[in-house]
Amino acid sequence: MSVYKSDVAKLPHAVGWTSLLGYAWLAGIGFTMSLFIAMPAFDETAPVDAAKLGILAGSLAAGVAGAIVLRIPSSFRNE
Repeated sequence: MSVYKSDVAKLPHAVGWTSLLGYAWLAGIGFTMSLFIAMPAFDETAPVDAAKLGILAGSLAAGVAGAIVLRIPSSFRNE
């Protein structure tokens, strides 16, 4: 019996679910682009500064989480 719910799409041979999760976390760093959107969205400086802090914290958290997940040795991953 297949572990996949459907046979519509399968991961490539060398890519496992944990790797996919790690790369998805690293893609979260791309939200730094929100800095360029936040600046014209607010007229006052306090909301812009709060948005910058939140966006940078989220990008940092995504980068750290992605790095941790991808540093897990493949022997522990069950892929």
